[in-house]
Amino acid sequence: MKFRPKLMAFALRSSPYRNVEEACRVVIRNFPEVLHAPGLAGQEGPSQGVGMPCLKVDKEKGGLSFELSGRESELVEFYERCLSDDLDYFAISPESETTLYRLAEIFKEKPWPELKLINFSVRGPYTAGFRLKDESGVPAFYNDTLRDVMVKQLAMTARWRQRKIKELFPNVPTLFYLTEPSLGVYSSAGGTMSWDVIKNAINEVIEGVEGITGIHCCDNFDWSLLMETNIDFINFDAYHYGYTMSLYTNELKKFLERGGMISWGIVPTTGASTGVADIENENPSSLVERLDQMIQLVVDRGIDKEMLLESSWVTPTCGCATLSVELADRVYAFTKEVSQRIRKKYFG
Repeated sequence: MKFRPKLMAFALRSSPYRNVEEACRVVIRNFPEVLHAPGLAGQEGPSQGVGMPCLKVDKEKGGLSFELSGRESELVEFYERCLSDDLDYFAISPESETTLYRLAEIFKEKPWPELKLINFSVRGPYTAGFRLKDESGVPAFYNDTLRDVMVKQLAMTARWRQRKIKELFPNVPTLFYLTEPSLGVYSSAGGTMSWDVIKNAINEVIEGVEGITGIHCCDNFDWSLLMETNIDFINFDAYHYGYTMSLYTNELKKFLERGGMISWGIVPTTGASTGVADIENENPSSLVERLDQMIQLVVDRGIDKEMLLESSWVTPTCGCATLSVELADRVYAFTKEVSQRIRKKYFG
């Protein structure tokens, strides 16, 4: 039987914290059931570029791009590593995962019984391939060779990371998701390539990952397309776009019936520093009411309410890296409170 979260809470990796201990304690305090290793301010995602061949660093802009000319031997070695299933080639250094190792130490010293899942992520293939460019400045996702390289690198890195998490947290299952904010570009461009290409890339990345898998997209999107993939849950910005889920009820019904789940990003991560003071203007009561309204919109279109509630998570709309520490604290505390209140309302 598929896992049923029943409005359990979790959060995304990015955060404004700079201190490892502070970041870890915030996560433990607010998300003891679904733990994640928070990113530190200014820190790249741990999977960024690990094991990737033919990368070129732009020293002036600080970005990465691909450079294939004259570097064919790197491609050969990369594919040999993949074919031999050499996960260690894609290992992430402990220095890039300080919060993960510290969380493991804390848990080993004094385990808490509430812990049910470890949450981790890598950048999604479309977003990675849209941000990385080829030698001509074209998004790498549109190059068949580079797309294949990125998909395999993400898949191998995700598998390595899951293996490491299982070593650090024995017997604790994982929740894995791809961050795909750039999918909004696909929508706004009217679908400049076949959706099947993107779908196959997503499926290939998650194929080797055990347990619960999903996608985070904080932009408006055609959710029915994501329901065609092999993922288990969709994490979306329900605070701004919650009503859109009611537009795809036929597909949603099939998705839920096959064990799919919806992760309602109901706690806004937009604050005055981002130009919109959403989090300052809300409180747990107003957010519970807003989430209830979004759920009811979907139910009114014919979705079984009990099935939807049992298949729902509660999260922030996105990561908190752009917020101040004070507002990030507020986001996490509100997410915990909203989850507790609405779970009590529907599940006692």
